[in-house]
Amino acid sequence: GIEKKTAAEIRVVVRHGKHWSERKLSARQVAEREFIVLGMTKTKAGTGILVFILVGERKFELLADHGILKVLPETYWEDLAGRLSSHFSNDKFFHGLTTSLAEIGEILESKLPPTESNPDEFPNDLIEE
Repeated sequence: GIEKKTAAEIRVVVRHGKHWSERKLSARQVAEREFIVLGMTKTKAGTGILVFILVGERKFELLADHGILKVLPETYWEDLAGRLSSHFSNDKFFHGLTTSLAEIGEILESKLPPTESNPDEFPNDLIEE
């Protein structure tokens, strides 16, 4: 997968809705909490990326830690969010997600290649709630 070709740690979380305690939070706030709960802020070089999708609200957030933002600035993530939003609004959920993940992997392969000791710091499974 993507993580063998780059030093980034990518997690995908698909949630059908917010938890009761999160009902007053924005999708961004829920994603930021999830980023912390998953330990994404604890990667050795700040290379965590979270793709967070709230299916029930038809919203998503892309979060990248400081090590990623050094090589892919916020404007890149805003552009990617626009493309992903277009896919989602055309009911091309799976295609949009896989295309976006492939693009992230391709770009980071050159901008943030794996180190000699490239530990896989997190499980590579999709988280669905």
